[in-house]
Amino acid sequence: MPRFSVKSTLVLAFAVSAAACGDANAPTGIPVGNYTAISFVTTGSSGQRDELAAGSTLNLNLASNGTTSGHLHIAASASSPVFDADMAGTWREDGSVVTVSQEADTFVKNMPFTLSFDPAKGWILVGEKSFDSVLIQVTLAPTAACPAC
Repeated sequence: MPRFSVKSTLVLAFAVSAAACGDANAPTGIPVGNYTAISFVTTGSSGQRDELAAGSTLNLNLASNGTTSGHLHIAASASSPVFDADMAGTWREDGSVVTVSQEADTFVKNMPFTLSFDPAKGWILVGEKSFDSVLIQVTLAPTAACPAC
């Protein structure tokens, strides 16, 4: 009977769990499913704002047919009113970068999201980009441990 090291067993377990979580019909190897912002920070001339603490939300569903759905809500600030947008559109992956195309005029369609693995949360999408001197940093995590399972 062959003997396996702890390292090889962990590598095999990770590969099996990653394969089980993927969707064979997805346009890429990115796990499809519902993602929600777990970190959402804006930094501009008036300082830094934790958007989640202010009441903002971002939910994005990556469907296996390459479409997106979801909702973006930006809470009002001293200089801006409440903003809501539908996340309907399409998504694609190039390497480990996910991009979204949509009708709504939001930062989401202009921000590349890098796929990263977080041991506690699974596959997460991390975006960071400046728009008109405002830096937006957002991290999206699956709403379940394995969004496509």
